[in-house]
Amino acid sequence: MAKRKQKQSKASARRPAPRKSAKSTRSTKKPAKKASRKAAKSAKAPASKTRGKSVRKPSKKPAAKATKQPAAPSQKLFGTDGVRSEAGKGALTPENILAIGRALGRFLADHAKPGERPMVLLGVDPRPSADLVGTALAAGLIAEHCDVHWPGMMSTPEVAFLTGHGPFAAGISVTASHNPAEDNGIKIFGRDGFKLPADVEARLETAVVSGKTVGEATSKGARFGWLQLGRERHYETYIVKTFRKSFAALRKRPLAAVVDAAYGARSVDLQILSQLAHSLAFGKSEPEFRVGASMQAGGEAANNALDVYFLNAASPNHPDSHFMINRNCGSLHPEGCAHAVRELKADVGICFDGDGDRCILIDETGAVRDGDHMLALLAADMKARGVLKNDTVVSTTMANLGLERALTELGIKLVRTDVGDKYVLEAMHKHGAVLGGEQSGHIILADEGHLAGDGLYTALRVIEVMLDTGKPLSELCAGVTKFPQSIANVRTRSKPALGSLKTLGRATKQLNAELGSRGRINIRYSGTEPLLRIMVEAEDQATLGRVSSALVAAAKKDLG
Repeated sequence: MAKRKQKQSKASARRPAPRKSAKSTRSTKKPAKKASRKAAKSAKAPASKTRGKSVRKPSKKPAAKATKQPAAPSQKLFGTDGVRSEAGKGALTPENILAIGRALGRFLADHAKPGERPMVLLGVDPRPSADLVGTALAAGLIAEHCDVHWPGMMSTPEVAFLTGHGPFAAGISVTASHNPAEDNGIKIFGRDGFKLPADVEARLETAVVSGKTVGEATSKGARFGWLQLGRERHYETYIVKTFRKSFAALRKRPLAAVVDAAYGARSVDLQILSQLAHSLAFGKSEPEFRVGASMQAGGEAANNALDVYFLNAASPNHPDSHFMINRNCGSLHPEGCAHAVRELKADVGICFDGDGDRCILIDETGAVRDGDHMLALLAADMKARGVLKNDTVVSTTMANLGLERALTELGIKLVRTDVGDKYVLEAMHKHGAVLGGEQSGHIILADEGHLAGDGLYTALRVIEVMLDTGKPLSELCAGVTKFPQSIANVRTRSKPALGSLKTLGRATKQLNAELGSRGRINIRYSGTEPLLRIMVEAEDQATLGRVSSALVAAAKKDLG
């Protein structure tokens, strides 16, 4: 098996460009993009052709005029990752959803070229309220003269990819990610494929709360928007072309991979995995593990590198499965996949969340490997190949001390930021990094321009390293020795400033002093749920339990 070159990987040399949409005038070469947080950059700009550099050329399209930050509305709709709530309630009442669609449609129409009709890509995950939220959004957009392209079930990374490479003015993913089935949410991407800047979200929120999106809709002498049903295949083609030949060239034998779709949006990725599979079998992990007979591939596919066991897939023919999204499966509950890996003697398990932007891996022993392990593994590989720009990795305040120590031993700097992929991406841009992510398994690999968290792409990159090195996943992850860590959630009716929680503040100061360099405390509010999260790391379980219990007690005293 040929090893990858020191300065340039075989993977880099053979990455194909995504196909050009029939309606797109963009280059077929894959752009390497970087995030911009200004509203003026929401219009797509062609990227530099230099691989691994996220430097964007000035846009040829007219940029939206910069606007002042609107006054904060009395009702909060957008959180750290779009809009999220129990479906039909709170921020996601039918009236609010329609108003959000109208606000976004009006914004896009206001910033369109003369005579241009904005087109919006709208994908959903398979939770029960997908049609409620999706159709209400579509109605609002159509009322404001936007055409809506509805492909049905689609992962968030695919929405971001197609928005950034296609003819779309914006993309929307209707999903509550890892939340339970009764919740839903709205993630919005600009035409560059990145999530909307905070000031644009504030404009939309103000328009909704102020009532400016209520009232008559007029055709203004032209037609309203159209709803178009159909599915783009460019993401599928890109993933298959990116990895199929590479895997076949590197393999010594097929690797057995258990894939847990979590009854989520990755259920449709059977279309992709079947093209990478040497054999394919279906099954489930709940309420008991079952798997059917494997179907062997023929022809050219006989050289494929993966024996795939596809578990927990949602199906339109079985609506009850839509209520099972994230329930006792997927990245939040990887134990079912771990059991399947052990039973099948598989090489790797891949656990997705509801919208597929993150993954958790299982090694061949059944041990869970999270984002910290993946960051260390990928950083070591990229540094050895000379493509880890500035020898820097970005993660969040939740990253384990074990990751920081492992990277330090490799001569790699860890930059920490607030929790949230948008903060990771901003820090990657600031520090010129091409690898970043979260412990949750939301990983951003930008060395080849794939600037979005994508659970499938991340898992396949890890498998590529396994094939290239011939090493099992457990050995590749051995460099990270995790500090014992606990995360306690304290439910709260409101979210007062952390500085106002006096009892918790005193306890945190005292316990931080006791831990010193042998542990760490991080306290934050959840961006999507009414929870105060208390994370503690310590060298031993006894200290961990004592410190965590003391902090939880202090928090409950302050929060009532």
